[in-house]
Amino acid sequence: MTSEDWPLEANRTVSILPAPHRRRTFPIVLLVLAAVVLFWPARNYYVQWSAIQKAQAAFIAKDYAEAFRQWKIVADAGNPDAQNNIGLMYWLGQGVAQNDAQAVSFWRKTAEAGNLDGASGLSQAYYYGRGVGKDDRLAFMWARKAADKGHANGQYVLGVHYSEGRAVAKDDRRAFEWWMKAAASGLADAQYAVGRAYPLGKGVGKDDAQAFAWFSKAGNQGYPIAQYTVGQSYSLGLGVPQDHGQAAVWWRKASEQANPQAQAALGYAYSIGNGVTQSDADAASWWLKAANQGDVSSQLNLGVAYSKGAGVSKSKADAVSWWLKAAKQGDTQAQLLVAYAYANGEGLARDHKSAEFWWLAAAKTGNVDAEASLGMLYYRGIDGQPNYKEASKWLLRASSHGHPAVQIYLDMMKEDGLLDTKTL
Repeated sequence: MTSEDWPLEANRTVSILPAPHRRRTFPIVLLVLAAVVLFWPARNYYVQWSAIQKAQAAFIAKDYAEAFRQWKIVADAGNPDAQNNIGLMYWLGQGVAQNDAQAVSFWRKTAEAGNLDGASGLSQAYYYGRGVGKDDRLAFMWARKAADKGHANGQYVLGVHYSEGRAVAKDDRRAFEWWMKAAASGLADAQYAVGRAYPLGKGVGKDDAQAFAWFSKAGNQGYPIAQYTVGQSYSLGLGVPQDHGQAAVWWRKASEQANPQAQAALGYAYSIGNGVTQSDADAASWWLKAANQGDVSSQLNLGVAYSKGAGVSKSKADAVSWWLKAAKQGDTQAQLLVAYAYANGEGLARDHKSAEFWWLAAAKTGNVDAEASLGMLYYRGIDGQPNYKEASKWLLRASSHGHPAVQIYLDMMKEDGLLDTKTL
């Protein structure tokens, strides 16, 4: 295997807003707040300490509304760490109605007072243009303020700016250096970004083993996309000996955190018994979870499961319903299946115009089966009206691409004087 065999998902643009940060922010800040409260006047001590304890308990219990209310008590007393937490909860819509402007307001207050968490938060607000006008220059400036003082998330965000060339000249080497600083501090987003750089050779020499090591670090922190990528690494034998059982283990970790790529992969593993005991029911179950999140491959595979009755009750209508979802997302195989269903009235009413629509969509990608099917459709006629010019065009195109079944149609058209060779 080569670096080019790494999964496509490993090449995705890294998000500025780190997913693990949502889980990690509150426990860390709780410790900071507990220390600060000790130095407050005695009359404030018990009120603030109590609020911190209640906020912590509420957050662990996933009572985010109560956690927000308790953090607000501490934030209103002027504590910058609590204010940053309130900003984050507004940003995520966690325990309170989502409000970007309020998030920015709290982050700006602390950032302008020199708080690094606030500066990092304000940077991502400007990066996305949420709660403020999108401004790459200001996003870079606030990230740099945090990064220069050793703030891990600021370092990570700065690396993204260099990687994408936003407000600064694109520089993969500097991006990697900033990510490495943040990764060394244990930031899972940065660890994943470092892992992503190694197989691509961006800012560092290609090294699949190093990529796997950094993906594993992020995965061991519960970072879903990293867990999925570790699974892919085991599945493909990239940077680690191939091990389908371990691939399934890591895909399950990510799947249980609702990562659709992992759910799709785990479903496929169950469908063929690769690293797990074969189970059509489990395959369909995981595909359904991923398909409901818009994963195209799962929508296609779930449709196939319904068409065969594999792990689910057989239903042509349900099969076509899922294929149609995938077809609308541009999946060529799904477009072919939907077109065939319309042409033959399987799972829905026969409709040659709709069949034409979906075969045309697939043919535009250069799919030879779609080209051949279109040619045959036009030869036989839509609603009893043959179109020999279009039939000639698509049959000749399919023939030039090596489709074996079209020659008989071309011979018949030539014999009847219907073949139009000027259509190509």
